[in-house]
Amino acid sequence: VNDMSDKNLAALQAAVLSCLTDILGSEQQKITSAEAELKALEVTEEYGEVLASLTVSGDTPIQFRQLASVILKQYVERHWCEESKTFTEPIPGPQTKSRIRKLLPKGLGDSQSRIRATVAYAVSAIAHWDWPEEWPDLFDQLMIALASGDPCLVHGCMRVLQEFCHDVTDQQMILVAPIIFPQLLKIFVGSHSSFLTTQNTTQMYGVRTRTRVVHIFGVLCNLIFTMADVYTEAPKTLLFPILPDFLAAFVRSLGSGDDEQSVDPGLRKELIVALCNTVRCFPRALTPHIMEIATPVWTILVSNTPQYVRSVVNGTECLAEVCDSDGDIITYQSTVFAIFEFISSLIENAKLRKILVPNLAELMYYIVAHLQITEEQVHSWLSDVNQFVNEDDNEYSSSVRLSALDLINSLCEEPAIMAASHSAVVDVVQRHLNEVPSSPGKDGCWWKIHEACFLTIGSVFGQTGLEQFDCHAFVERVLLPDLISGASPLLTGRCLWLGAKLASLMTTDTLRRLLEATGLCLQPSQHAVLRILATKAAYDFSTALSSSQLLPEYLPTFLDQLVDLASHCPEDVLPVVLDALCQVAKADKTTTGQFADRLVPLTVELFKKYSHDPGVSSCVEELFAVMAATPCCLEGLHSHFLPTAVHILQTPEAQLPAGILSATLDTAALLVRGCGDGVPNVLMTDLFPAVVQSILRTDDSAVIQSGGECIRAFISTVPELVSRWVDTSGRAGLHYVVQVILHMLDPSRPEFTASFVGKLLIVIVKKVGNYLGQYLELLLKAVLSKMQLVQTSTVMQSLLCVFAHLIQRELDAVLSFLLAIPDPSGKPALCFVLNQWCAGHSFFFGVYETRVSTLALCKLLNHCLTARDSQLAKLSVRVEEGVMSEAIFTRSRKAADERHMTTEVPLPVRLMKLVIADLQLQIEAKQAGNEVEEEDEYEDGDGEEWEDATPHSLESLLGVPGYVGYEYNEEEEDPDLKDEAILKIDMESHLAQCLRELSYTSSFPSIVSMLTDHEQQTLYSIGIQCK
Repeated sequence: VNDMSDKNLAALQAAVLSCLTDILGSEQQKITSAEAELKALEVTEEYGEVLASLTVSGDTPIQFRQLASVILKQYVERHWCEESKTFTEPIPGPQTKSRIRKLLPKGLGDSQSRIRATVAYAVSAIAHWDWPEEWPDLFDQLMIALASGDPCLVHGCMRVLQEFCHDVTDQQMILVAPIIFPQLLKIFVGSHSSFLTTQNTTQMYGVRTRTRVVHIFGVLCNLIFTMADVYTEAPKTLLFPILPDFLAAFVRSLGSGDDEQSVDPGLRKELIVALCNTVRCFPRALTPHIMEIATPVWTILVSNTPQYVRSVVNGTECLAEVCDSDGDIITYQSTVFAIFEFISSLIENAKLRKILVPNLAELMYYIVAHLQITEEQVHSWLSDVNQFVNEDDNEYSSSVRLSALDLINSLCEEPAIMAASHSAVVDVVQRHLNEVPSSPGKDGCWWKIHEACFLTIGSVFGQTGLEQFDCHAFVERVLLPDLISGASPLLTGRCLWLGAKLASLMTTDTLRRLLEATGLCLQPSQHAVLRILATKAAYDFSTALSSSQLLPEYLPTFLDQLVDLASHCPEDVLPVVLDALCQVAKADKTTTGQFADRLVPLTVELFKKYSHDPGVSSCVEELFAVMAATPCCLEGLHSHFLPTAVHILQTPEAQLPAGILSATLDTAALLVRGCGDGVPNVLMTDLFPAVVQSILRTDDSAVIQSGGECIRAFISTVPELVSRWVDTSGRAGLHYVVQVILHMLDPSRPEFTASFVGKLLIVIVKKVGNYLGQYLELLLKAVLSKMQLVQTSTVMQSLLCVFAHLIQRELDAVLSFLLAIPDPSGKPALCFVLNQWCAGHSFFFGVYETRVSTLALCKLLNHCLTARDSQLAKLSVRVEEGVMSEAIFTRSRKAADERHMTTEVPLPVRLMKLVIADLQLQIEAKQAGNEVEEEDEYEDGDGEEWEDATPHSLESLLGVPGYVGYEYNEEEEDPDLKDEAILKIDMESHLAQCLRELSYTSSFPSIVSMLTDHEQQTLYSIGIQCK
């Protein structure tokens, strides 16, 4: 049997070799035939074993081995495991897999790097599925290989470990770390003796092998940091004992510039990235070493900046390309990214950032130098305006320039060093401008550092923080001369942009010159990039000078040129132009009305053309909103947009472009609200029926949501008109409104169709509640039915808010209704509603919704304690508390072991607890708002002090409304909410007064006895004695 098996294997190997020979040949027919034959052989059991054998065989010609290794890599991807996304039948048997696993490690030490690379990939791919269960000795094999001292074998093993370490679980890490860390350190220092006593050691291993050591170290550090959430001793036992040795080795490598490896950009980048991540994960452990670490990083930044400016920014010097072992080019820019990220990690930590303060001006000097436009960017941007828009100011774009700008902003926005950073910016800008003065009429790159300085000033200061800055002298001596220098459209445009940012600080004469220049630079004869920067300047001028008497004089020019630009510019550029057009149009309604005959047709055309593009369509929608609020534009909107909207709404959905139906409904809502009380009859006779029918015939959640908001606009704006309107069949407007709501609440439809139904129902009750009659009961029953099926908290919140609002208006009627309606279990629906409400209230978000819920709970609690309602007093609600098991959790476990304990709590007690919790949040929020900002530190997983990278007040973190000065966001934009009296209530005072009044009721002592000490302490803080 074995002889027969060997013969079959030899025959298969011969067939595979024959195919490989033909593939490596030059005859296309033979190549195609051989590829087809290999595809047929792929289903044989021994195919993978043959490929592995050929790959590791030293007797086989190298070209065959390389091709076999590539095919083996593909074979493993497709056939090794059924759980793989790329899996196709068949899967090799256990014995075949075992033989392949035994063969492959031999190739990790091959003298050919390409063989090592593909074998390492195959081993890593197999290990992902088979280690440790099916390949338990793999890790030991790799560790033995690492200790061998063979550079080729170590290189191959490192490639495996680079992928392998990502799959190590928490429990495996406890066994792996003590073994792998010492081996990694030995490989990095290149000697098995103590590196601390060796000043100059010839490296045994190549720079790419050492770079992989650093990468693996960083991955393992991150895994240990993650483990610390559960296994708090992990950093102290697994990492900290050897961390000082790694830090010393890394710092020594960064600081020595006397050999080829130490200046390699790939190794430098990886070292700085590893140190940065370690600082972020374990700041306390690294604090004693931070100056030692930061010094070589600073030296690299300082020493390489001039070369970066010469080679990358100015293009006057060429750098030799450096490639990694995969052939990818490694640039100095990657090192810059790492350095900037390292500095960011220092800024984030209160203790570590202190080392930056004495050197802020020097640091800022070199960062601004990296802010300069590179020669490659100049060519790219001036050749393609789309590239400029996508790369110049795009948070999703990546470049050294944008990273430098982000770092400058981080330094200047950090409260602890803000003043020092602002002062440093002023000094640095002056230093750069003095070193490279303006040279109009001369060729050269002088303008790039000027543009970088202008960008820095405009980004950091805007309209504030310029107390130390002599704005008038700067504008007269630098900005205006550079504006007319003609050095580059990029400089000219940046001058206008900065001038607009500083508009409030300038004299009238200077403003006139800049406004006139902006109008000239918007003209079609100017370079496209200059027109875009002038567009941004027009936006900022219109914002800064909105109350100035100077601006209206220039608005016609701005509008004329922006309308022309919007008519012809590319799609990528259009959002920038439309944003500016909206802002300019808002500045003066009279001037905007004069351009209605051009603005309205343009907006409608853009609406039809770009409804598929969310970026453009949102800008078009905003432009519609501006025109809807401009009386002189309304007639044009009615004549141009209304027929288009009705046509779209009446067209079968399948025949419409994606997204246009929702966009039409959103825009129709803006138009209705813009008309105010003066909605023309044509909107009711033509638009309203079309809106209703478009909603009733669709199942698309987005369309239904947009349609519901459009109906809300009608009800909110002209409730009387909707109530009185009757169609030709005799059906009233309210009948159609109810049908729309029932459609949104249909239990058979996705729950997200009801996401905004709460606000719609609340507006209907407030505006036309007296006309609803039996419709109200029908709608509330539909709400209850939908609540039985809802799983998403946001949708449940929307539905619960309906009852919360009604309870504040008609408490007795709502209670009677809910007691009379049974839920599916036969109990009164009130039990179901109160259970859902009490369980979800703490997770409510949105200022309005949270306040509606809290105030309704207060009223319900007051009713329970003062009305002696026996039915409510007997009710109890469920309280579920999750109890986590004490086991250590690993990423390999599919789910956490969690037990749930459910207890029944009397309704008055639960209501009291919720109200007290809201009061406590209000107290803490006000305290947080009044306290002087201090450094906020917390304990991370390894027990270290770590500054919160995003310090916000408790109010903003928890979404708690309350104290004076709270900034409303959605509520300010929602026309139905912005004037609500509920938003002006001092919630802390209101809740405290409510509880004080209830403390005099006879039921209060028995409720207080069931409160926690913390809850009783909150009551005590507002003057209520609990004992």
